[in-house]
Amino acid sequence: MERIDIRITTKTNLFIGDTPSTFEIGGIDAATKINYQGLPVIPASSFKGVLKRIIRDMAAADNQQAKKIEDAYRAYLNKLWQENDKRIKKMSENVEEERLNRMAERFRVVIEKASVEYIFGIMGFNDTPKLIFGDFLPAEKEAQENYFSIDSKNAIMDSAVDNGLRSLPRVYKTVRPEIAFCGNIMLYRMELLEIDGIEEFIKSAVLEFNGGIYRLGNSGSRGYGRIETEIV
Repeated sequence: MERIDIRITTKTNLFIGDTPSTFEIGGIDAATKINYQGLPVIPASSFKGVLKRIIRDMAAADNQQAKKIEDAYRAYLNKLWQENDKRIKKMSENVEEERLNRMAERFRVVIEKASVEYIFGIMGFNDTPKLIFGDFLPAEKEAQENYFSIDSKNAIMDSAVDNGLRSLPRVYKTVRPEIAFCGNIMLYRMELLEIDGIEEFIKSAVLEFNGGIYRLGNSGSRGYGRIETEIV
């Protein structure tokens, strides 16, 4: 299975929503995600979610490789449908017609809606070609306190008591800038799509983070979440 190894470096504070382990008056209101060892982590779901948006935007901009991947999924699913149809017809005496129609309709819908986003998985279909993500963990071992910074921000709240808006200070525990993380993306069964260039397409999407528009985590409007990506 092909694998893309990625190094992420935070360029601003990074906050991926979690809850403090304990509640303290005057303490931290919200802390970034950590693992069981107390180390900061970039969850696979967070990275996957933003990468999916990047690839959606690339497709909307008529990226030719995105169109080829979409067409490849459509061809793959058509072939899968035909193979399933032949197999089912051999046992059709034991299969209810309603069930056959449901299966045919399920294939018809996914083929009709074929998209480059199927590269992240197709609901209701197992073992299709897709990307498999893992969490990103710190690349270098440091003392725990060296990974984090404590940041105070003002939240504007609508106060029923004061009959108006008021500023409420909030304290965040974030990953500080210049912390490096390592992780990877596995390319599962991509050879079944029978086209070249998928790995390079994914790499180009990963590098889109370097433009500063796409950010990880929460509070991007506060300047959080800017990262730099590198294929290693």
